[in-house]
Amino acid sequence: MKKFVFSLLAILFMPLVVSADTIDVDSADLSLEIPDSWYIFTRDNLDNNPDLEELELTEDYVMDYFLEYSIYVNAFDADYDFYAYMSYTEDVGSLPDYYDFELEEVAKDLMNQYGASSYEIYDNDYKYIRIEYTSNDYYIIDYYTIIDDQSYIFSIQKTTELTNEDRDLMEDIVDSIHFDNYVDEDSNELMIVIVGVSLVVVLMLVVFIVSKVKDKKVSQENV
Repeated sequence: MKKFVFSLLAILFMPLVVSADTIDVDSADLSLEIPDSWYIFTRDNLDNNPDLEELELTEDYVMDYFLEYSIYVNAFDADYDFYAYMSYTEDVGSLPDYYDFELEEVAKDLMNQYGASSYEIYDNDYKYIRIEYTSNDYYIIDYYTIIDDQSYIFSIQKTTELTNEDRDLMEDIVDSIHFDNYVDEDSNELMIVIVGVSLVVVLMLVVFIVSKVKDKKVSQENV
């Protein structure tokens, strides 16, 4: 009996392992891992995608939506909506090549724009500005970065309050991201040029695009 109880407790306290698919998004120069139980749509996988028929959607409808709002990935299940946005910039380079202090004002601007209480400069293989906030009754985590003059926002949202498990899930997705277009400046022995003003302008433009999407939130029923 004691052995049975011990085994049961061991199962209950085992970490939850979520199986994930690696998704190549060539149109956005990246790949990432998303839980394989989610619906996953990208600009590259719409052709003959059986999930479109299941959800009574058309390829043209989803692609038009993606093009209108600079979306490259939309993945979701009953609890979460995940988006990856990308737009083009000029003369900014890549965020991983900036020092944290160069990103502080940009991060504060983003925090104030969305009414977030704090921000984080998240540094893994790349570098992101992370904020957490609420909008239109959604709880949202956003990670912003720029790679080779391409601005990216990775966003997850849900209708209930965020938990540490939710934050860990989003961090796992972000940590899985690989950018095909990134070359470390150090390897080329190039000098980083401070272009803080340009960086602020670029990210504010992307913020505007994303805010439009979130005002016209499209959930599981209509992508």
